Amino acid sequence: MNKVIGLNVHVDTFEGMRHGVPRLLQLFARHAIHVTFFVPMGKDHTGWTILRAFRRPGLLLKARRGNAIGAYGVKTLMRGILLPGPEIAKQHQELLRLIVDSGHELGIHGLDHVYWHDHIKFMDQVSTERTLTKAAEVYESLLGSKPRSFAAPGWMINHHALAFFEKHDFAYTTDTRGTSPFFPRMGGKTFSVMQLPLTMPTLDEVVGLEGSDFQTLSGYFCDQLTAGLNILAVHTEFEGNRWTPFLDSFIEESIGRGYHYERLIDLAEKVKAESNVSVSDCTYGFVRGRAAEVTLQGAHTGPDHPSGDEPLST
Repeated sequence: MNKVIGLNVHVDTFEGMRHGVPRLLQLFARHAIHVTFFVPMGKDHTGWTILRAFRRPGLLLKARRGNAIGAYGVKTLMRGILLPGPEIAKQHQELLRLIVDSGHELGIHGLDHVYWHDHIKFMDQVSTERTLTKAAEVYESLLGSKPRSFAAPGWMINHHALAFFEKHDFAYTTDTRGTSPFFPRMGGKTFSVMQLPLTMPTLDEVVGLEGSDFQTLSGYFCDQLTAGLNILAVHTEFEGNRWTPFLDSFIEESIGRGYHYERLIDLAEKVKAESNVSVSDCTYGFVRGRAAEVTLQGAHTGPDHPSGDEPLST
């Protein structure tokens, strides 16, 4: 697979859904590319993240570098604390349908983004399955079809969730940071739902470190591209807000360098058909520029998956 970019859009907040998604849809239409959107199926409780600042000192530094108040807005940062948390997906059914009708893929980005991010590492099987079942039910009620893909909020996952995806025939998930597609091994089991890990940093991780203007950062991200498969995540609160010119510049420059864009679900099918996909451990760790833990692609732990069709877990 040569010079391909799997661009996925993470919606984290109500405002990001309402304002960032339409802006990005216009941008992608202008460049004639199709991408994957991931949307939370529950409420926006972004204000809960303020509590993280007391537990993770690095979060304040990252927030200052990325101008979190400018990106999210004061109203969003109050949701769940002083303001009620509105429903992100349920209040934007027409916009969800527009995403799909425009030729893009739509997957699930958790139920409550903040709660998942902060608790999934230690959630038990019952809690994990209950959360994912509710998210899948909301998705089906709004779209009329079952979800086939999932992106873990904050790239945090546990083995109960991986078992759920396998049981419910997800096509792939993108819950990790890594270098290449793999079948995940976690909690002593290997699962047959392939991971498409994020292979590139996110804008909020490098802004202020590798540059602070659109053109410099666009060039930096283009220089991070490999000649093979690249998976990049953008956020409606950043690239769908004041950083849209950065993404516009990146897409234009990357296309000029000979890259093309595909939806993650299409890439997953091609990877399964064309590649020998290895098994890798999922481990917790840190990446540069991000204060919180993420799930990482670890070392290969076994032979290549024979086909990608038969479950390896018990």
